[in-house]
Amino acid sequence: MLKDGGPVAQAMVTLLIVSEPDIASTIQGDALLNRGNWIEMDTVEAGRVWKHEIKDVWLWWFANRLLMEDGLDNRFSSATGEIVDEVIFLSRHFAASGRPSLTLHVIGVPGEHPHGEKAEHGGIKGDVMLPNPRFASWYRLMCEAAHRHALVPEFELTIETTHHGPCLEAPTMFIEIGSSESHWGRVDAAEAWADVMEMGLGLDGSKGVGDWNSMSRDERLVAKVMIGIGGGHYAPRHTDVLRKTNCWAGHQLANYALEMEKPEETEWNPDTGKLPEGAWQHAIRVSVESTRDAFPDGLVMAHLDRKSFKGWQRRVIKRLLNELEVPVGRTRDFE
Repeated sequence: MLKDGGPVAQAMVTLLIVSEPDIASTIQGDALLNRGNWIEMDTVEAGRVWKHEIKDVWLWWFANRLLMEDGLDNRFSSATGEIVDEVIFLSRHFAASGRPSLTLHVIGVPGEHPHGEKAEHGGIKGDVMLPNPRFASWYRLMCEAAHRHALVPEFELTIETTHHGPCLEAPTMFIEIGSSESHWGRVDAAEAWADVMEMGLGLDGSKGVGDWNSMSRDERLVAKVMIGIGGGHYAPRHTDVLRKTNCWAGHQLANYALEMEKPEETEWNPDTGKLPEGAWQHAIRVSVESTRDAFPDGLVMAHLDRKSFKGWQRRVIKRLLNELEVPVGRTRDFE
């Protein structure tokens, strides 16, 4: 439990999940295991499991692909008795461009219809999972590691907007090597991610990076948490906020998740008229709620990719955010 003005005392259980059929996943798992200090434990669902000697971090070598495998956090807990506090999936990334990349994102399928149906790439249409609070700080760690391993400028260093499954209860994110088969087996990219995991989880004996629960309530009350709204799948303007500030981040919504239909009434006013129909309202509402749940006591703020919207769209989005008591900021406001 969180004490007023004090940090959470209970250690956090982190579950790293590797997918056996995914070379970009297994190569990251191998790189991390090769750093040492792992103890092999009993298998779970026929997959090998290791626990770290220093931190309460578990690595599960899962036999299948991941996107359609709901409830992996609870399945692991049922098998081991460990209550999983967060999940990090080690994964590949595919993009038609084929350009090499390191990327990470939180999960869910906002903006898809009909709500409640299984989505094509896992998850439930309209639902989002709790974002892993390490998302923003690990993006910055990833950038540092990529430069250290001389992956730049060959590799793009990006975040992605919220997309795909599976469904879990614990805060979750994916860390990925992209973007084609020729890059998924890159040892240097895997070593960069191993650096991030080692430093980010404190496997090197340090405190770790991005543990929201380690902060006092007073620190959390002034911590700014960005929800990104608008733009393309790789969210360059929201990424710029993460790069230039030390803010935290929750869900990031691309324009494709924010469908809206402008009312046909000639006298319609975006500031006072009925809000437009479409998936945009639900996508923003569930993303705000989920981000607030993942960052208790934090100051959740929105960053808009203004150029990706028409003027009337910006105005109705701001109306909804005002209703939800979510302030809108520019880059400097997240510092």
